[in-house]
Amino acid sequence: MARVLVLDPIHPDGMALLQARDDIEIVHLETPTEQAIAAQMPQADYLLLRGRTVAEAHYCDAPRLRMVSRHGVGCDNLNSDQLRSLGIGVAITADANYVAVAEHAMMLTLAACKNLGQAQHVVRNGDWTVPENRGARELCDAETMVFGFGRIGRAYAQRAAAFGARIRIFDPYLPEDAALPDGYRRATDILEVADADVISLHMPLSTETANLFDATLLAQLKPGAIVVNTGRGGVVDEAAVVAALETGTPSIYATDVFAKEPPARDDPLLKHPGVIVTPHSAAMTTESVRRMAMRSAQNILDHLDGTLSPEMVVLPVGRGVDG
Repeated sequence: MARVLVLDPIHPDGMALLQARDDIEIVHLETPTEQAIAAQMPQADYLLLRGRTVAEAHYCDAPRLRMVSRHGVGCDNLNSDQLRSLGIGVAITADANYVAVAEHAMMLTLAACKNLGQAQHVVRNGDWTVPENRGARELCDAETMVFGFGRIGRAYAQRAAAFGARIRIFDPYLPEDAALPDGYRRATDILEVADADVISLHMPLSTETANLFDATLLAQLKPGAIVVNTGRGGVVDEAAVVAALETGTPSIYATDVFAKEPPARDDPLLKHPGVIVTPHSAAMTTESVRRMAMRSAQNILDHLDGTLSPEMVVLPVGRGVDG
């Protein structure tokens, strides 16, 4: 019988999928301590993990662990090199939250286009005037550069195009012969960002993307450009973007993610009037939370049954139940 260790609360429908099987034993630590995790990891065959970072020593002490099933898509709370060396696989909920995140990115895009932060500020301070220089713009006909063309990037581009945005894709991992929807163009050089009115980031954090948007690249942006980030905070050099906002390139940075989460209360991004922020909540819709719980549970069951979809696999399992 396989033992599944579930950390932190998940939607009841995800738990129900696991509980319906009589060939697994479930250990659910809804408010786990380090001591409780350390005690349970050596007996775990599967780990269902949300955003928590489990100490690397616990993985070393888990000889039975076959796979980590991520309740989400990002894997920056995992040390992939360590898990690969230990033969521990990783599966993600690739099809569960892309709609929620794409919609959130669209919300941030429209809020930035209409300069919602400033509009709210002036009204709440008693100013009902609508100056022509408030900085609002239309998304229609805006050159919109989408960084990363996976599920979320595709869903975002589809929604932006419906508003009349002109879509340009930058994704160095997209096959050269990949077909793009009608009207989309492919950027072959990252410096084409200089032509963009709106930049939307949908890239994971990796050694290749860390601080991709640094002072040098930000300096290439046109005045008034908007940067939207629902990928990972570390893709943007946050100190550089604060400095760039002072020059108007970009004019607004709308982000759901920070390099360090939660950010410090005195983080300059939180204090800058050109920044729109949300608390890494893009995927946290009622529907998406349920889908992520169910998919992360189903990935475990599918692996047990030998039917796990390759689309869900980030790292293949390299060992059996006995290590």
